[in-house]
Amino acid sequence: MFSLIKKDLLTLSKSKNELIELLLTPLLLLSILGFALGGLMNNTEVELETAEFGVINHQNLQDSLDRFESDLREAGMPEETVQGLLSAAAAMDPAEQLNRMFESEEIREMINIQPYESINEAEAAATDDEIGGFIEIPESFSYSVWKSLFLEEETTAELEVTVQDPSQIRAVVLDTILSSFIEEYNLQASVAIATEGEAQIAAADNQDYGEIQRFSTEEPINSFQYYTIGMGVFYALSVAGSVALRAYKEKEQHVFARIMLSNQSPMAYLFSKMVSGTLITYLQLLILFVLSTVFFGTFSGKGLDFWMNTLLITFLYSLVVGSVTSLLTSLSLRSSSDATVGFFSSFIAVLAFLGGSFTPVETFSELIKEVGNWTPNGAALSSYLQIMMGFDLAEIAPLLVRMIGMSLVMLISAVLLFPKRRLN
Repeated sequence: MFSLIKKDLLTLSKSKNELIELLLTPLLLLSILGFALGGLMNNTEVELETAEFGVINHQNLQDSLDRFESDLREAGMPEETVQGLLSAAAAMDPAEQLNRMFESEEIREMINIQPYESINEAEAAATDDEIGGFIEIPESFSYSVWKSLFLEEETTAELEVTVQDPSQIRAVVLDTILSSFIEEYNLQASVAIATEGEAQIAAADNQDYGEIQRFSTEEPINSFQYYTIGMGVFYALSVAGSVALRAYKEKEQHVFARIMLSNQSPMAYLFSKMVSGTLITYLQLLILFVLSTVFFGTFSGKGLDFWMNTLLITFLYSLVVGSVTSLLTSLSLRSSSDATVGFFSSFIAVLAFLGGSFTPVETFSELIKEVGNWTPNGAALSSYLQIMMGFDLAEIAPLLVRMIGMSLVMLISAVLLFPKRRLN
């Protein structure tokens, strides 16, 4: 098999047209796009919009106080103690404290809360994307908190939060604010009770629940970085078509038949095409990254971790292209024309669009972005970009596993489709 791989590499090295297409063309295109669109992609300031949420308060404060007072009297507490606890409960009403927090100026910069009378109204608003979700304050919320604080009873007081998408930034902001509020309330309530009221719960608008930050990323992804990756993964796909087309020509010129007569295993031939496609893709991408860095400083200053992760992603993507090569090889050997390879070569442009090689597809819609991430080049492009933004391998593992899965599926398909009988 080694001799077959060597043959493919030597054949490629002698083909000037293929070398130009695989190396010089993507370098030329990334330089044009990098200079032309550099101003559009280097927008470094990020400003968060105020998130809209709803709140449904099912409880009535006076009813909750009356219910709590009834419990106190049933416990046989003196009148003076009952009145003192009721005053403390009213002052420490968690629902009121929560409302005051949302009305504070710093929180209103991040989240705007709209009251709703019913869940149906809030759900309708969420469906129309008027709000990102809603908070429900249960009927016995404050009552349960008071029983836990003053009577030391085991009760559960929970705020019910419904959001459209927990991964959205506005949902994360809401979760962070609510978590901070609950921790601060529990802490100060405990201190107030332990000191017998000498330490009072601080006003909600004096608490620090976070702030809006307008920030500039330290090293934003510039146009040269984006298009180096975009053009790289795009033109890497042409390797599969190029190697598979050579396999078809070898069949037509009876080279394949002579190889088989030399006692080479048919599977060895197939896997040689996969390995050739993988090696050529790997070398193509590494050369492109190095040339782009030398000429445009694309990846200058990147640390060892970045380069190690980049090499891993490049290897996995090269395996995907190698698997595509093996599949196209099997189809080409079965076919009576090179139409299969020609169709794939035409389809590469579609994959390039969906994968975001020419422009970030999230600017069109989230659906196209999700579809693009299920294409080989799209998954690789997203992996590279996330590594550049500081994500570690664990966070991009789903994309890496996706590429491995694509490789296995196409390789198995190639083996199953490879002609088992002698070709005419």
